[in-house]
Amino acid sequence: MADDGHTDVEERRHQELLEAIRRRSRRMALLYAGAALLLIPWTVYLAVTLPRRTIDTHYRGAWVGFDLLLVAAILLTAYYAYRMDDRVQLPAMATATLLVVDAWFDVMTAGRRASFFQAVVMALCIEIPAALFSLWLARRVNRNAWAIAVHQHEYHEGSAHAGHPGPDDRAPHAG
Repeated sequence: MADDGHTDVEERRHQELLEAIRRRSRRMALLYAGAALLLIPWTVYLAVTLPRRTIDTHYRGAWVGFDLLLVAAILLTAYYAYRMDDRVQLPAMATATLLVVDAWFDVMTAGRRASFFQAVVMALCIEIPAALFSLWLARRVNRNAWAIAVHQHEYHEGSAHAGHPGPDDRAPHAG
């Protein structure tokens, strides 16, 4: 039995649960960071291939700058998700918003029928699902952080007792 009132088996289970939750959140964060890194070559491609001028003299710069802002938002979301920081909601919401705006303007500024079709497919298959994933990721990280906090609280509250905490040792739920 450990000094805090928990058995070695309980301590090991406690650590395994915390590590499993952290591992899941970090996998999602790494996937998200990978998406941001994949967006960088796309941004370079746009910088090279978009026309310098259409109606707006800064057309290329507008889209490249927008995509770089999107990369920054995705990387910030990944960073907070990796750290399991509940502030992940802020960059995740910004990422989702930027992705929806990107989809909207891609569709609305598409010129020819083929470009329009390509923009709609990109919006429906990549940008909108990525926006939804961003919101899901933030929710998942927050739920995992909450689960860890609750587990830590229950685990350490139990160590304050001489024995193991039972159902009667917990505070009653309101409502």
